[in-house]
Amino acid sequence: MVIERFWLRWPTAVLVFVAATWLNLQLQPALSGREPLLPYFPSLVIVGLVCGMAPALTFLVAASLAILYLWVEPVGQMFPVNSLPDAAMVVLFLLTGLLVASVSAWAGRLMRKKRNSRRRLNLALAAGRMITWDWDAVTGFATTGGGAKQLFGQHWKSIDDMLAGMSAEDATRFRDRYRYATQSGGRFSLACPITRADDGEVVWTQFDGYVSLDAKGRAVHAYGVAVDVTQQQEALRASQAAEERFHLALQSGKVMAWECDVQGRYTWAFNTPMGFTREALIGAEVGSLVGEPEFAGIVREAVLTGHSMNLAQRTTHSGRIYQLLTSLRPIMAEDGQVQRVIGATVDVTELSAAQEELRRESERKDSFLATLAHELRNPMAPIRYAVAMLRQSSSDDTRAQATDIIARQSAHMARLLDDLLDMSRITRNVVELKRQVIDLRTVVRQALEAIEPLYVEMQHRVTLSLPPAAVPVDGDPTRLQQVLGNLLDNAAKYSPEPGEVDVDVAVVSGRAQITVTDRGVGIAPAMQPRVFELFTRIDARGPAPSGLGIGLAVSKQLVQLHDGTIAVASEGIGHGSRFTVSLPLVEDAPAAPASADGTSVDGARPLAAQSRSQTLVLVVDDNVDAANTLAEVLRGVGYRATVAYSGEEALAVFERTQPRVVLLDIGLPGLSGTDVARQLRSTPGAEPLALIAITGWGQRSDREATAAAGFDAHLVKPVEFNELEQVMEELLDAGNPAV
Repeated sequence: MVIERFWLRWPTAVLVFVAATWLNLQLQPALSGREPLLPYFPSLVIVGLVCGMAPALTFLVAASLAILYLWVEPVGQMFPVNSLPDAAMVVLFLLTGLLVASVSAWAGRLMRKKRNSRRRLNLALAAGRMITWDWDAVTGFATTGGGAKQLFGQHWKSIDDMLAGMSAEDATRFRDRYRYATQSGGRFSLACPITRADDGEVVWTQFDGYVSLDAKGRAVHAYGVAVDVTQQQEALRASQAAEERFHLALQSGKVMAWECDVQGRYTWAFNTPMGFTREALIGAEVGSLVGEPEFAGIVREAVLTGHSMNLAQRTTHSGRIYQLLTSLRPIMAEDGQVQRVIGATVDVTELSAAQEELRRESERKDSFLATLAHELRNPMAPIRYAVAMLRQSSSDDTRAQATDIIARQSAHMARLLDDLLDMSRITRNVVELKRQVIDLRTVVRQALEAIEPLYVEMQHRVTLSLPPAAVPVDGDPTRLQQVLGNLLDNAAKYSPEPGEVDVDVAVVSGRAQITVTDRGVGIAPAMQPRVFELFTRIDARGPAPSGLGIGLAVSKQLVQLHDGTIAVASEGIGHGSRFTVSLPLVEDAPAAPASADGTSVDGARPLAAQSRSQTLVLVVDDNVDAANTLAEVLRGVGYRATVAYSGEEALAVFERTQPRVVLLDIGLPGLSGTDVARQLRSTPGAEPLALIAITGWGQRSDREATAAAGFDAHLVKPVEFNELEQVMEELLDAGNPAV
């Protein structure tokens, strides 16, 4: 033990001198004064070790004086020394003591240096969260420095203690690497997690060791360090996660990160675009691989100015046009010179295409809204004129003419609304096909019969070509007639009057094919890929035919729902058009005759109107004109009709009159139509009731809601009266056949 505090060294030396002298006084009587030096030599060694050189020399001088005074003749005085041997003894003690003091003081300094070195080592180990370990391969005993318990929760006394916190797999790896090192007397290392013995915390540890061998090549000793690298591992994992997120962001956003030298040559790149490899890019001049040398000029300009730049670029590679956005920034050295340029290039080709498509969609939307307003105003004008005619004149001819105008124009408006509803259903994928095996020839004939009034009015001639055998397809006859009707309607509207239209039905390559050919205005080649897009109208080079640009889009979707295809062909403006619909055939299946309204081909319908002439019908609608006019029409065909304009009034009228049929609007103020229906269904003792919803809401969820409320049928405004009358008769027959 070396005394570090300087002021304690001298008192310690004095105490040692006093103790040695007292001991000498006690021993000398027993030794007859022959060994007066005996207690002073070990005391001198102690003083030299723990107190240093100066206290040791002082101790030596004091001990010599004490010997002269107490044990050398004449006793009690220091000088003169009467005996030459005594004088020689004192001189020899001084010389020998000087040597002992020097050696012991030097040994004390070495001990202090060693202790300081160990302290510095322990401090460094603690600061670096590491320990040193020594392992005797023969005895298995291990020693550590630096505090294993603080780091790993227990002291390491053997190799088993070291491996106790490892998993079985990591312990095996440690032994394998140690065993390999014992064969060559070399280094080994391992990084693995260790679970603390006290609190279960996981400490990532880096082991580095060295195995020394004896002369026979046997492992005798292993030593090394164990470093807590938990923070480094966490930082590494965080860095890797950040890099993965960065790479994912670059890849998801189609961003290339790059770096180049001041000459504009790539030195690093990630997520290279256009199919280029990183290897092909490194060393190449910016823009050289796509034939755009001015790109490198932009980089060199940034080097000269030292300013960051943002620019849009357009280039072509492998026959494809790319739109790019690039941001670059020069990186300065301490002397202000540009060392390199970093940048990011984003491939916005798809985004630019999407923006262009959005722009076109916006234009089509604006055009559609303008067309819709125009198409809705057109029938409204003659309807208003017809109303004025009815007010101005009461003659039968005028009344008949005005009635025809109103019927024709309202039918036109209904068709516009039907087209809009069909497009809405198709885009939301809620169209339900009522498929059956049908003869396609029958569908074509019925479509031609439906369009015949228009062709007669416009003086068009239709040539129909049908195969002799049936053409069976699996489809919805109503929807297929709608497709063909759209094609025939377009052929009529875009053909000069009078015109010719050819309709051909055939079986081609195992598929049913319908071809509609006109000799009208034709379609420009650039327009043909877009004719089936929503809100697209063909440029007729003159007064535009009526329509919303929806019919062909609806037709294409309906054909695709039937697993078919539709195509257009035209040699250009003025050369007419040919539309071809192809549908899969049904092999070896009988084709049932089809009709648009779901009845048999001969059009037979149950004629029960006469037996219902005294049936009372309650019409409920908050639109007073709609309720009154529908009630008046019902009276005109023999029904008794009454009206109500709210849900509460409907319940009161029902209780008073007990009608057999209730035509009920859904969107009533106050008590809604579904609420009224539930109360009517819950009325005890009521006669059989036919409850029909007549509403402007026609989505699947609306139909499900009315069915849940107790409605027998759901009709969407505007309703054809013939359809309404047929539904009423069917419900009355089902509810009370005797009526």
